[in-house]
Amino acid sequence: MSAASFKLESLNFPVRGDRLSADLYLPAGSEPAAVVVMAHGFGARRAYRLPPYAERFARAGMAVLLFDYRGFGSSEGTPRAFVDPARHLQDWRAAISFARGLESVDGSRIALWGSSFSGGHALVSAARLEGIKAVAVQVPFVDGLSSLGVFPKSLLPGAVVAGMRDLAAAALGRPPVRIPIAAASGVRCLAGEDSHEGYLRMVPPGEIHENEVPAQILLKIGLYRPTTEVASIKVPVQIFAARQDSLIPIAAVEKAARKIPQCELHVLDMGHFDPYFGEPFETVSQAQTEFLKRHLQ
Repeated sequence: MSAASFKLESLNFPVRGDRLSADLYLPAGSEPAAVVVMAHGFGARRAYRLPPYAERFARAGMAVLLFDYRGFGSSEGTPRAFVDPARHLQDWRAAISFARGLESVDGSRIALWGSSFSGGHALVSAARLEGIKAVAVQVPFVDGLSSLGVFPKSLLPGAVVAGMRDLAAAALGRPPVRIPIAAASGVRCLAGEDSHEGYLRMVPPGEIHENEVPAQILLKIGLYRPTTEVASIKVPVQIFAARQDSLIPIAAVEKAARKIPQCELHVLDMGHFDPYFGEPFETVSQAQTEFLKRHLQ
């Protein structure tokens, strides 16, 4: 299909007094299409290497609603860049409800797509919400405890101190205590050996990237365990995992996949940030397109 086989609309929808920004990709055709709801990973924005996936799905005849969480990108919400699983899941629920009500799509046929942290959110949302037809995730965050297990032990004391300081600041109504999302050294959220280069590589040219988030997420991350809920997912799930993932242990992903009644697991020889580029992107996006089309018909 040609590059002109879809159109792009900018939309927004409400969540608890704030408005979230989203892009709606509409494929060519007169009939309302099934819709894939998508969001970005930890500390990112929807512009960070997700549009190529959305475009691929739209060209294949599926609509896509791609949104930014509260406090990210052009979405409203404070504190800015606040990474919090509970808040993100509220945004997912609102996005799914919004997609169901759009006249330009077939809201009875909804699939969820997530990557990294949003992969965990997509899985949890599918476990908790009715009416989802399929879920496609890549390098998904499945278990905070397992991810803490690969976090550098030397950084743990500093991470705890920063997290406690941020919680105290929030309780006192003060500005957040922030830490880098990715950095070459020091306390940071993504501390895998490929995280600094891999994460910054995702930022579009010319984009102003604020590489910091409130530090309290470092105290909460171990408590977020999508793997404890995935057995409740009643629809087909496709997972792409990275054998060389420095942030999400492959064993944890395999364990979560075994709990899902209808799960198609693919393990590729790649790192956590590879699915966004080159041959890994082509392999993963093509398989996801086929999977989503099959289950959204």
